[in-house]
Amino acid sequence: MATVTLPLPVTLAHARLAMDLVDPLELAVPESASLAYEAQELLCELIDSPVVGWKVGATGPASQAKLGVKAPICGPVFERTLLEPGSSVQVSDFHHQPGLESEFAFTLGVTVSPGGPVMSATRAREMVATVHPAIELVCSRFTNNFEVDPALLVADGALHGALVMGSGSKPETVPSLSAHELRTLVDGVEIASGNGAEVLGDPYESLAWLCNHLNRRGVTLSAGSVVTTGAATGLHMTTSDQVVATDGGSLGSVTLNLAS
Repeated sequence: MATVTLPLPVTLAHARLAMDLVDPLELAVPESASLAYEAQELLCELIDSPVVGWKVGATGPASQAKLGVKAPICGPVFERTLLEPGSSVQVSDFHHQPGLESEFAFTLGVTVSPGGPVMSATRAREMVATVHPAIELVCSRFTNNFEVDPALLVADGALHGALVMGSGSKPETVPSLSAHELRTLVDGVEIASGNGAEVLGDPYESLAWLCNHLNRRGVTLSAGSVVTTGAATGLHMTTSDQVVATDGGSLGSVTLNLAS
């Protein structure tokens, strides 16, 4: 019997539905970034959960080197992957033991439609309704997890697994996110710290990059969307039965329970 080769987005959507791992050697790798993002858009159409925002990744030299890219990447945040603060998530819900990233996240107060001018960090800041401390859990649907061609990682959603955001603060309450510190804690013990300068120099630069990227793709960024801007304290692998947290000082904190 002949083997049926499914389109890449169908294979990736099925992997999420069935909790299967995909062997990247069995896939046709998108030949360009634009084709990888086209596959990502088709994946979004196949997932039975609306897109409520975006994650930006590879916003620092270490993460870019790890993923083999020279610029940031982005992927959708689905309604079902946006978790409540303090909630529990089963580690078995992920295809791999997820990585933990402490991040600055935003909720947007305005809609950004395609066709506008190039976005700057200053203009991006004006679009933000609230700033949040956040935890992103990251993993892929591939057998090799992170060690995959970057085009496949983009098609798969840029490693997004789940996002939890703390209470929001007005942007003016934090004069400089570049200098503002985040701390990553596991079971109450600090394991890393960093500030917004780790995120393209300023988390608002990350938001501006996303706006310009989506503008080129003709994608609307709606008011109320959430955007998480990239790891400020590095990537840390998790284990089951942990309580993980991002402490943003005056921004507040957010926790998530990783259940076995």
